[in-house]
Amino acid sequence: MLDQHRDLPRYGQVQSSVREAALRLAQAAMNPEAFQKFSDTLPQRAIIGDNRNDENLVVAQFHLSFLRFHNKVIDYLASHDTGWIADFSSAQALTRLHYQWLIVDGYLKGVCDPVVVDRVVNDRASHFFKFRAEFDARRQNTRLGNALPLEFSAAAYRFGHSMVRAFYDYNKNFGRPGTGFLPRATLRLLFEFTGGGGRLDDEKKLPKNWIIDWARFTGVDPHDGSDGEPARLARKIDTELAPPLHTMFKEGEDQGDQQLKALFKNLARRNLRRGYNLRLPTGQALHKHLKQIGAVESSPIQDVSALFATKPDLQNFLASTASRFHERTPLWFYILTEAEAAGGNRLGEVGSCLVALTFVGVLLADPDSALSRGFTPDQSPLKMPDNAPIDSIAKWMQFAAVMQ
Repeated sequence: MLDQHRDLPRYGQVQSSVREAALRLAQAAMNPEAFQKFSDTLPQRAIIGDNRNDENLVVAQFHLSFLRFHNKVIDYLASHDTGWIADFSSAQALTRLHYQWLIVDGYLKGVCDPVVVDRVVNDRASHFFKFRAEFDARRQNTRLGNALPLEFSAAAYRFGHSMVRAFYDYNKNFGRPGTGFLPRATLRLLFEFTGGGGRLDDEKKLPKNWIIDWARFTGVDPHDGSDGEPARLARKIDTELAPPLHTMFKEGEDQGDQQLKALFKNLARRNLRRGYNLRLPTGQALHKHLKQIGAVESSPIQDVSALFATKPDLQNFLASTASRFHERTPLWFYILTEAEAAGGNRLGEVGSCLVALTFVGVLLADPDSALSRGFTPDQSPLKMPDNAPIDSIAKWMQFAAVMQ
């Protein structure tokens, strides 16, 4: 049965003592101006570990699926003779195992070159652990938690920015068939209908007409966009960003200087500036290094401008910059270029290597992870109604009762 209450838990729904405790903690850590803002918006704030997951409605609804999946595990174990105890520890372990399996077999093998992913898994992410050992040798006793390569966090894993759409076929109210409130959901609206977006101020919770239809996002009910409305799939991985990411409405508003304000609002400029400030290597330099250590097989793209024959303005810009961007290419842009040159359906070898190594390495560093334990969904006590394993993101959503 479909779960009809599909919003993140919010402070407006809990006992006043819980809200008062949150206010006391916030007041001790914030200046008066920040605390006043926190206090004014507390009722609609989500009670989750990282409020960045409530900045975008698609991400917020995805986070909710974890909460619902976890709770459904308890219900399932309580009503089925599986040998598992229906308690928090079992639900936590099974939720993690299923999601971690999906990360590798469902996600990584989709956005990365599956040959590279298999190579990294078979090699047990040896290059990742060499990186971590070298980091620890340089910075003895200073690491807290997992050390991740900056080349991953500040460049490679930002590939998803190019996949964001300006409009989404979100549900029957904001999408096809176009007879609801709006024919499509704008990216801005997906940011506004969240805890900090301003549209929940009256109700303090998500309106029912903004509950996501996951069938339009998971491939269950596909559409190629041939009718002129948004396709039900992400944009290709390439060197272009959707227009709303050029002027992000929630960013840079506290900047008095107009040039800084423009910088903070433009996602591409922010990514490039961050890479420069962090002194990331150029794409060619990193590609060369990865080949030297045997992490990739391909050779560096010596002149990325040669790949843009159909984009003469971009080609001329890259070739004429004083910084010689065509042969000393910022890493983030290099990774997008590599993917675009291969068709844009997945990352190229360098991007795939950086993303796969980091995810697989972090999973293997945890002896209880799905990858370390060799977990597969058919080993799980959890089953779909037809006794099939939960081995896709669509089945994850259906088990969690957030999709039909």
